[in-house]
Amino acid sequence: MIEIFNEHRKTLFGIAYRMLGRVSDADDMLQEAWMRWQKQDVATVQSPKAWLVSTMTRLCIDQLRSARREREDYYGVWLPEPLIAATDTGAGETGLSDSLTMAFMLMLESLGPVERAAFLLREVFEYAYADAALIVNKSEVNCRQIVRRAREQLQANPRTSPPPSAQAERLAEQFLAAAETGEVKKLLALLAEDATVYSDGGGRVKAAGRPIYSADHVSRFLTGIWPRLPSDTDWRPASINERSGFLMHSKGVIYGALSFDLANQRVRNIYLILNPDKLRHLTPGV
Repeated sequence: MIEIFNEHRKTLFGIAYRMLGRVSDADDMLQEAWMRWQKQDVATVQSPKAWLVSTMTRLCIDQLRSARREREDYYGVWLPEPLIAATDTGAGETGLSDSLTMAFMLMLESLGPVERAAFLLREVFEYAYADAALIVNKSEVNCRQIVRRAREQLQANPRTSPPPSAQAERLAEQFLAAAETGEVKKLLALLAEDATVYSDGGGRVKAAGRPIYSADHVSRFLTGIWPRLPSDTDWRPASINERSGFLMHSKGVIYGALSFDLANQRVRNIYLILNPDKLRHLTPGV
């Protein structure tokens, strides 16, 4: 049984992470799915993958519903737990790159649990409408309507940026250098006019309670907070949710994750995750 489960583990984790936005919760859902799989008579299961995907999706829908109040009461901007240097989470190359970005995950937050599941199954994991409908317990016609509405809602938001490249990494390094020295003019030269900062402290540490818009406000915010960061901060380049970024280390512990969306050789969106609860999985044993 374990061999069959492990064969589909990456797909199951990919569904859970995209649904829940948390590595820790995705791992919990994997464990729950495994426990349920152990109780099955495998000989009676026509398609193990279909059974496992259905079980995982429904578990995640229930989890999102039960966590609704927590999400609504969350202090400030809610960002997903950073996923570092992902290799394969169950989708094709395009889906993998686009559907794991911070921008895409934030857009998914505007969808309800069933809408989110149907959209991901159809648009990311390429399930037929009929199969997706069975999983989310809707008619095929209803499922098509759900996916169409979700697609329209998401397309109204800005598209995600291109995957990281050597040029993108250089731009990220230039941005970090300008922020560290507090040179506003250099920062402004690197920021898109409609640049936005999303910072997530979760009420645990200081962070902006709402997004900060425009290059001018973003540059002033960054030059204001930089001197308050730990003086021994070690900025380590990392691929964060398939985009260029840095992990912020102090005294051997990761206390922050910074990543970027780029557009036309400028920094468009900045994601700063400082909530220690969302970083714990990056420093095992701490």
